[in-house]
Amino acid sequence: MKPFQKFDAIAREKIDSYLSAHSLERNYRSYRPQKDFGDLSFDFQRSGFNINQEEIAGLSDKYVTFKPVGKFVNAIYDRQEFSKTALEEGMNGNLFKFDKKGESILVEHTSANPTGPLHIGRVRNSIIGDTLSRILSKYGYTVTTEYYVNDIGTQVEALLIGTEKFGSENYTESYRKVYEDFDTYKAKVEEYMVRAESGDTEFLKSSKEKLEIFLNDVLTDLKRLSITFDTFVWESEFILNGGVRDIIARLAPLLKDDGGAKYLESGKDKMYLIRSNGTSVYFTRDIAHHLRKSTQYDRCITVLGEDHKSYFKKIDYAMEILNVHNVSAIFYSYISTKEGKMSTRRGNVVYVRDFIDEAIDRAREEIMKRRNDLSEEEISEISNKIGVAAVRYHIIKYSPDKPVTFDWEEALNFDGDAAPFVMYSYARARSILSKSEEDSEIIWEFDEPESELMKKISLFPEVVEDAMKHSRPDKIARYSYELAGAFNQFYRDCPVLDSGKSLQRRIEIVRIFARTMEELFQMLGIQASDKI
Repeated sequence: MKPFQKFDAIAREKIDSYLSAHSLERNYRSYRPQKDFGDLSFDFQRSGFNINQEEIAGLSDKYVTFKPVGKFVNAIYDRQEFSKTALEEGMNGNLFKFDKKGESILVEHTSANPTGPLHIGRVRNSIIGDTLSRILSKYGYTVTTEYYVNDIGTQVEALLIGTEKFGSENYTESYRKVYEDFDTYKAKVEEYMVRAESGDTEFLKSSKEKLEIFLNDVLTDLKRLSITFDTFVWESEFILNGGVRDIIARLAPLLKDDGGAKYLESGKDKMYLIRSNGTSVYFTRDIAHHLRKSTQYDRCITVLGEDHKSYFKKIDYAMEILNVHNVSAIFYSYISTKEGKMSTRRGNVVYVRDFIDEAIDRAREEIMKRRNDLSEEEISEISNKIGVAAVRYHIIKYSPDKPVTFDWEEALNFDGDAAPFVMYSYARARSILSKSEEDSEIIWEFDEPESELMKKISLFPEVVEDAMKHSRPDKIARYSYELAGAFNQFYRDCPVLDSGKSLQRRIEIVRIFARTMEELFQMLGIQASDKI
């Protein structure tokens, strides 16, 4: 049993037994309070229960001390008993284990049109989706990540036409030329759209072969951020495999006609599924896509920009009609640089590849300011890890619904809420462990700074669960920052290598801290470094 889980159970059992003995209902709320109020608070404000302070305080034992304050009872866990339990659970690894849930979850993210290299404004989708997938997997779910490839649509057809006319070597520029003079190419774009949406197999096969080359650009950049996918689904599949026909047939009783076009009606909204020429629209294919996902996985999550909220409400409406209830979306606000938002159509973009390169260059500058004892190979390796981590961490540390303006100085801060800071704390721990050779008996007498660090480490299971339940990967980043700060305080207050009889205990504390950071780094997609 995990430390807080064990001690929370002891505290609740004491309170519940007292209430039962006095024929009182268990009408309270318990929660983890701020540090100054103990380890677990019981809120009786809504119960009408008048707390007998002397009797409640009398429930205290060797594990828990109860302190009533007004309508609240604060439980404070014995420092020595809790720290011993926490250290033991960390040493045997139970602190980091979660039961297998027996449930499958699909996380679809990124799914950018392959019309150019991924830009920094879109990469927040990828980082949120990948981090959330890692958290869900850590928590015990069987997770599959999916990239939904849009190989049909105005942008895609414009790209194909552009590369045919202007060449594919610089396909982004070819695409832009078509968009800048769209009226000239409009008829050709529409022709390609009809061929694709009518299921022209040769046309779709040829398109896919070209798009796979361009898609590889996106995937290569994402791989540098440690982001990969388990499966790829192409939009055209739902035309070729009958998925669209099935959707139209199932919704037929509810469809209305508009000059041959077919639509669903919800209030004042008309949601078109079929054009007057008989071809399907993107919405229809997306319904088919979500329907198929719903049959293959227990839960399906899609990461979408905040500008897709109204669109996903339409998907929800269709899913409700089809009696599908296991699809949902996570919405995020956009990331920008000081120049503002970005679009591959307008051309004012910062590509992810260039952004990563700049992050690595800036990290290199910072490393060289701090270290003159590293080889060129070591500098290169550390700079690469810090640069990539700085990008991921700075983007994920904000709640998904909050907009982000990327700040280089903040992202590469060695002394604040940033990847270099948490990575440096880990490297410091690894340095201590590398210098420790003695293996002696553990003296189970904890000093206060040791106990404070062990309590912070013991929150690991709760933080992971909280981040998972609320789809808030930023909570993992925040916890890693707070934990790194707690370790630094421990490091200042508690010498380790010259600590006499406390040595083995402190070494084990450092070892468990390092293990906790490794678990957090795995979820954050950060590659740890023993040297910073």
